[in-house]
Amino acid sequence: MANIKRFEDSLKEAADLIKSGQAVGVPTDTVYGLVCDACNFQAVRNLYALKKRPLEKPFQVVFSSLPRLGDFDLFLPSPLWELSQKFLPGALCPIALAGPNCPLATTEGSGNGKSQAVRVPDLPPLLKLASLCGPLACSSANISSFPPSQTAGQAALAFGGLVPLYLFSDQKPSLVPSTVVRALPASPMGVEILREGEISPEEIYRFLSGR
Repeated sequence: MANIKRFEDSLKEAADLIKSGQAVGVPTDTVYGLVCDACNFQAVRNLYALKKRPLEKPFQVVFSSLPRLGDFDLFLPSPLWELSQKFLPGALCPIALAGPNCPLATTEGSGNGKSQAVRVPDLPPLLKLASLCGPLACSSANISSFPPSQTAGQAALAFGGLVPLYLFSDQKPSLVPSTVVRALPASPMGVEILREGEISPEEIYRFLSGR
């Protein structure tokens, strides 16, 4: 029997599991997800194995607020910082640059070229969980190449007892992925949209053109 509980009532239980290196099922403001401690190398590797996800496909990381990025040696170059101030908390996923002291086990690249996709979701319990645990490696709750789960129940059918806790919230998710964007100085607007999602390209370009 899967352990499914209301998010708001189970923050401490979820935080304790994550701090012990386990993954937890959580709702987000977009699709249902799995999270683990982004600074715990083994927990991140276990999440890859759980999802059967190729190691070359990096995870997003959930932060409790934009200012927390600096505490982990992450930097949002212009115009990503301005975009993030406009659209976060929300479904924007900017690609931050990672400095040499970034402790995350989830960064992509090497040396001075490391980067990290970051999220500050518009879901207060998830922000609270990230404030209790620190940054959370996050991915959709599905076996790689299968459709993402939309609810705690669907995630429990996919993973069963391999995930010790599945949380649900009354807030309705969009069920559309976040919009992934990186800085690209050579482009007319200074950004490249790597994945279209909840925030449309038109919204992004309209904001940038009006700065």
